[in-house]
Amino acid sequence: MDIGEKTARTAWTVLRAGGNEPAGLGIPTKASSVTTSNGVVRFALGQNGEARLLLPLGTAERGSIVQGAPALDVRISVFGTAGKSQRFLDLTCLQRDLDSVFAEVAGHILASIENGTRCLDAARASIAEFRALLVRPAGSDVSREQIAGLVGELLVLKRLLDRSPDAWKSWRGPAMARHDFMRANNSLEVKVCLGKGRTRITINGLEQLSEPAEGLLFLQHFELEAAEAAMLSVTGLGHAVLDAASEPDEVKVLLAAVGCHDIDDPLWNATSFRLERETLYAVADGFPRLVSSSFPGGNTPSGISDVTYTTDLAFAGSFRLDTSRTREVEDLFLP
Repeated sequence: MDIGEKTARTAWTVLRAGGNEPAGLGIPTKASSVTTSNGVVRFALGQNGEARLLLPLGTAERGSIVQGAPALDVRISVFGTAGKSQRFLDLTCLQRDLDSVFAEVAGHILASIENGTRCLDAARASIAEFRALLVRPAGSDVSREQIAGLVGELLVLKRLLDRSPDAWKSWRGPAMARHDFMRANNSLEVKVCLGKGRTRITINGLEQLSEPAEGLLFLQHFELEAAEAAMLSVTGLGHAVLDAASEPDEVKVLLAAVGCHDIDDPLWNATSFRLERETLYAVADGFPRLVSSSFPGGNTPSGISDVTYTTDLAFAGSFRLDTSRTREVEDLFLP
């Protein structure tokens, strides 16, 4: 057993037994023997006793360059100590049965820092080395349609973030909201078709193409072609989004909500795409859709509780917006 791994195991055992070393951080911690120019690397526990490693950061260092995994939460945490705030790259193992793997990761990180590597680089390299042991359970899979759907939403999000680092707050789809992007009274739904010239999209429920009260609804349609080493991928767009967002940790939470705990996960990057065509529509009366008002009195027939249907955007030509209006629509979803 590596000395760093053994140190980590011992530290978490001591902390779980109540051996806290008060450091003014407000959480159970134990100092390691590794010190950086920004402070001491510390072992800690999460709210439910999860193994945790705190790597001190400078004020200008961005933790978004370090990606977690389904079993490893990575975020920036700020604690007050000695009358001032201290930023840490906060690594938490989310599965107790993977503590031994996390101890190895921690050992590698400590050894790397002792050899002069900065905390962010040490964490990124060590997590990458052990990523295969920290990913989802065997048997899990991600379909090409799921990957394409996320690529479509990330493409819209990246465009918004290029104009405002707070625009991630408009991304509401991961929170199971009615539409993918929402701000004030306006909404934007993103639909992706695999293959050029494909215009048939699946609509889930009677509300997905129903405009919000006193607001506008837009539909962004992408035609994506799967291609080897193409420009559009979850990892490429994911890193661009995290780099541009004002609060990348919050974006990571949204990504996790759609099942993507790690933007570098090979399963989420099994396919990359090129953009063949995109079309923006204004959804309003006359658009080919089913909504509650399509039924007499606005009521669905008795016994029907859910509706999934296909609509062909080839019949929505009169609702297509000129590309010159794209920026105008984007304005509606910026802070």
